[in-house]
Amino acid sequence: MRCRSSRAIRGWINCRLGVASPVPRRHHSSMRAGYNPTRRNRNIGTAKQGHGQNNRLVIPMPGGLHSSLDRIGEHVRERRQVAGADVTFIIEALRDGCLYPCSIDDVASLLERVPASDWAGIKTIVFRQPSRKQEILCPAWGRLRYGGTIASGKNRIVARGPMILLDAIEEGLCIKWPARLALEDQAELERLHADGHEVERAGNHHVVRITAESARWTQLYRTMLHEIGHWFDWLEKVEGPAGRGEDFDILVDRYFARPQAEREAFANRYAARASVRLKAVGAIPFEPLGNTPIA
Repeated sequence: MRCRSSRAIRGWINCRLGVASPVPRRHHSSMRAGYNPTRRNRNIGTAKQGHGQNNRLVIPMPGGLHSSLDRIGEHVRERRQVAGADVTFIIEALRDGCLYPCSIDDVASLLERVPASDWAGIKTIVFRQPSRKQEILCPAWGRLRYGGTIASGKNRIVARGPMILLDAIEEGLCIKWPARLALEDQAELERLHADGHEVERAGNHHVVRITAESARWTQLYRTMLHEIGHWFDWLEKVEGPAGRGEDFDILVDRYFARPQAEREAFANRYAARASVRLKAVGAIPFEPLGNTPIA
């Protein structure tokens, strides 16, 4: 008689009694085909897990700075009397192949043509040379700073308080915009064309070719008025009510709680109305005054 194993005997007994046999355990060697335990996390090798983050194009922030606008390189200063107010002009040294579209005399002359009450409190105009990374990541014709400081490389305070910054541009600059634009960008493209820039369609892009003359028109007659419009908005909604006893911090929070598009629209309306008013009396445009500043 052939000897059966104890497992076979138990199986035969369970079958006769109607008891199900236990399911044998599967060994790890029987894992599904193509399974790779090292790839169990789908984020491995992706940006979610940090892959490539060290290669991002970012503007470096030296220690202690909150913005790249807080630092200025080699520069010269010039103080002027403009419409009875002391205004300091700070001119940063230019990089090779760059220029400032308008001069100190141009800016001072424009300020004298605008009501002094609209820009009261702005004591500093900065002609600023942006870095190449800043030109790529955050290009601008100019900016308004409501407050803060600008320091030199030795951490010496150069300017403090509200100021307007005007950026240098590269000679022969061409800007490419996508063919499909939002409504605000379409309006800006039309304004650039009206300023004298050459705008043409090339494939899936709009190409804007900028000259020194067209850049002067944009920066002097539109950007300066636009930034003054921002400041006029600030005077109406923050400085004025604060002078009448309202809480300054609440007013500031309320001002910046407004959508950026709303604030930009206000500044654009101010610049458009001021331009129409100045053109009507022959105040603008005017011939270039003085030489463009070179530090």
